[in-house]
Amino acid sequence: MKYTVVTSFPISHWETYGERFLKSFIEFWPKDINLLCYCDGYPLPDDAPQADNIQYFDLLDNEDLIMFKERNKQFDGNGGPKAPYNFYMDAIKFSHKVYAQSMAYEKIKELKSDWMMWLDADSVTYEPITHDLLDKIHDDQDQVPDIIFLGRKNAYATCSSFISYNLNDVVEVFMDDFISFYNTDEVLKLQCFADNYVFDRLRLLHERHGLITRNLTFECEDLDAFDMSPFGNYIVHLKGNKKYLQTGASINFKASRYIDLCSMVKHYERKNILEIGTWNGETACAMIHSAFEVNDTVHYTGIDLFEEASEHTDKEEFNVKRHYTKRSVELKLIDLAKEYEKKGKTFTYYLMKGNSKEKLKILKDDSLCNLYNIKPDFVFIDGGHSTETVRSDYEMCKDIPVIVMDDYYTEDDKGNLPSPEFMGVNAIYEETGGTLRVGQQRRLIISAGDKVSGGGLVNLAVILNEPDLSNPPDTRKVPVQVQPRDCVPPDNIQDNVRENLELFSSMVERCHWHDGKIVLASAGPSLIENIEDIRKLQDEGAKVVCVKHSHNLLIENGIIPWGCVILDPRPFDGVSTHGIVRKDLLNKPHPDIKYFIASMTNIEVTKHLVDKGATVIGWHAFTNALMEMDELKDTQLITGGTCSAMRSIGITHTLGFREFHIFGMDCSYDGIPEDLDERDMYGKKKWLKIGILNEKTKTEDIFYTTGELLALAQDFESLLKRDDQVDMDLYVYGRGVVPSIFKSSNYECWPNIETVIGTCNDG
Repeated sequence: MKYTVVTSFPISHWETYGERFLKSFIEFWPKDINLLCYCDGYPLPDDAPQADNIQYFDLLDNEDLIMFKERNKQFDGNGGPKAPYNFYMDAIKFSHKVYAQSMAYEKIKELKSDWMMWLDADSVTYEPITHDLLDKIHDDQDQVPDIIFLGRKNAYATCSSFISYNLNDVVEVFMDDFISFYNTDEVLKLQCFADNYVFDRLRLLHERHGLITRNLTFECEDLDAFDMSPFGNYIVHLKGNKKYLQTGASINFKASRYIDLCSMVKHYERKNILEIGTWNGETACAMIHSAFEVNDTVHYTGIDLFEEASEHTDKEEFNVKRHYTKRSVELKLIDLAKEYEKKGKTFTYYLMKGNSKEKLKILKDDSLCNLYNIKPDFVFIDGGHSTETVRSDYEMCKDIPVIVMDDYYTEDDKGNLPSPEFMGVNAIYEETGGTLRVGQQRRLIISAGDKVSGGGLVNLAVILNEPDLSNPPDTRKVPVQVQPRDCVPPDNIQDNVRENLELFSSMVERCHWHDGKIVLASAGPSLIENIEDIRKLQDEGAKVVCVKHSHNLLIENGIIPWGCVILDPRPFDGVSTHGIVRKDLLNKPHPDIKYFIASMTNIEVTKHLVDKGATVIGWHAFTNALMEMDELKDTQLITGGTCSAMRSIGITHTLGFREFHIFGMDCSYDGIPEDLDERDMYGKKKWLKIGILNEKTKTEDIFYTTGELLALAQDFESLLKRDDQVDMDLYVYGRGVVPSIFKSSNYECWPNIETVIGTCNDG
C-alpha cells in the first residue's frame, strides 16, 4: 500500500518541535513515503531540512482559512482580560489543523496514495518505521476500514494526533463535511471547538450511514492513546504541554498521589532524584519540573527493565502495564535538558536498563556514582511489586534522606483490599517499623484515596531519615482563600439590595475599636455542650451573636443574643442545607435582638422581620454582584467568607470589637454518617472525609464534612493566616474541623503592653 503523511505547525514553533519532527522523519521513515508539511507563517528557516520526499506548503494560502480566522477572531479561547485561556474553545487554533487536512486530501489524490496519515508535528520518531508496521496497522483483516483513529474511553474526544484516511469516495464525503463545519461556522454551535471533538461528532454520524472505522486503542481509558497505539514504541508524542516547561502539579495526573510526590520534591528542595520504575518517563519529568522550581541544577537517575521486560517478568512482578523503550524516555529527558538550558539551568540524567536488584548495586560504588552524578537525596520506589524486589530496592536505598514508596494499599470504604501478592510494599513497610518513629527515622502514610479497580485504595509510604525534615505538605487542602460566589443570578441580588435599602433602619459603619467581647455562636453539634460557657461570658458582659440556625436554640436555652447575622439571597420558604425551612428559623424574632441583614438577602426575609417588629440593621457583603453596582461605589463592603458565621466576625470587627469567642463552628458531622454514599440535592456525593494534621503533636484528626462546611473552615483558616494583618484575639471552643485547625495552628493573641515593657506608672 502507498502512504502519504501530512502534518502542520506554525513557524513560530519551529524550534519548539517543528524542526525535531522533520529531522526524525527524514532519519526513520521510509524514503518512498511522502510528507506534506503545511506551515502557518513563512518563510521557512534557511536551514529547514530538505528531502526528495518532503514538500512544504504555506497554510495561509488557503483563502477559506483566512476568512474563517478573520470573521471568528474572537473565538480564540480567551474569554476576557481576567478569564483564563480555554483550550477547548479556541476555534482559531484548531482550524489550522482541519484546513491542512482538507488541502492535503486534494493534493494526495494527485500522488495516487492509498492512505493519508495525519501525524501531529509535536512528535519525534526514534525508531525506524517500516512498511510492515504500516501495513499491519492498515491491513484489511475482516474488512478494509475507511478511517483509522485512536479512541479514548474517558476523555472528551478521541486522540487526533494520528488519523489515517482511506482515499476513497466514502471518506471524500466525510472530508467535505469536516471542512464544511468550518466554512459555514457550524463548529461555533458546538459545546467544544477542538478538532477531535468535531471529528468524533462527524465520525459517529457517518458510522450510522455505513462509514467503516477502526479504533486502534479501544482499551484506552485515559489520555494516553498514542502511547498505547502501535506507534508507542517508535514515536514519542509530546502532546499538549509536554513540549513546554511546566510544574509537576500542573500535569494532568491520573492519580492524586503523584501530585503529593511532586509536592514533596519541591517541599524538601531535592535536586538529585532516583526513580526505580521509570516506565514512560512521565512521573520523572514531573518530579524534575518540581525540583527546578527550587533549584538551578537537577540530576535524575532512572532504572527500569524497559524493552527487557517480558511476560515472565510481568508475571513475576505482578505488572499489568505496557512497557516503553529506554530510547523513548531518553528523548523526553533530552528535550527537558535543552529547554532548561535556555533558561540558564542545568539538567543531567542517567538511565539504566535492567533489573533493579542488580542495577542498584551502583550505589555501593563511589567511583561510578561520582562519574554519573548519582548522589540521590530523594528516591521514588515504584518498580517491581513482588515482596522480594521491594525488599531489595528498599535495602539498597534505606539511607537516602527521603524515601517514597508507591503502592501502599489500604481498605476502601467497603473494606476491600487487593490480593496479598500485590501488597509487597505493605509487607516491607510493616517489617521496617510501619508508621512509627524508628531511631531518627520518621514514617508516615500519605493517604491519597486513589482507588484500585479491584478494590482498595493506593497510597504513598514515606520514610524520612533526617530529623530536621518536616512532615510532607498536605496537598489535600483546598486553597483557603475562598472567593465568594453568588448562588443566585446577579440581577436578582442587585434587586434585593435596592429593595432592602428602603427597609433598613440603619447601616453598619466602621466604628472605633473598644474593649467589648463578642461570642459568636455558630450552629455545629458541639454548640449545645457549651451553652453554660456562653451564658457565663454573656453574664460577664460579652455580646452574643448568632446565625439563623443557632437563633432558636439559644433562645430556648435562655440566652437572648445581642445580634443575629443573616446572609442568604435564596428563597425564604426554601429548605436550607441543614434540611430546615428557612422561614421556620426566624418565625419568632425576639424584640431584643438586632438582626444584621445583608443587603443582598432575599427581600422576603427583611419584610417578614419588619412585619414582626424586629430591629433590622443593614450591611453590604463584599461580593461580585454588589461590586458591579455604581450606587454602592465607596460604600463599606464587608468581607470574611462565604457564610454568615464568618461574616459575623467581619461585621463585629467593623463595629470595633477585637476579642472573639467562637462556639459551634464544628464544620463537620458528629461522628461518621450512616450513609457515606448519600447524595446532595445536585446528585453529588455529600460527605467528604478529611484529615487535619497537627504538626506539633504529630497526630491527625479525621472528620466527615460537606463542601459548604469545608468552605467555612477554609475561610477560618485563611483568617488565621492573616493574623499579622488583622488585629483581633480569637478563642475557639468545641470540637470539629475549625477547633482542630485552631489547635494545630501557630496562632497566638497579641501580647499586652505590660508583657512587652512592664507596668506603666503615671508621672
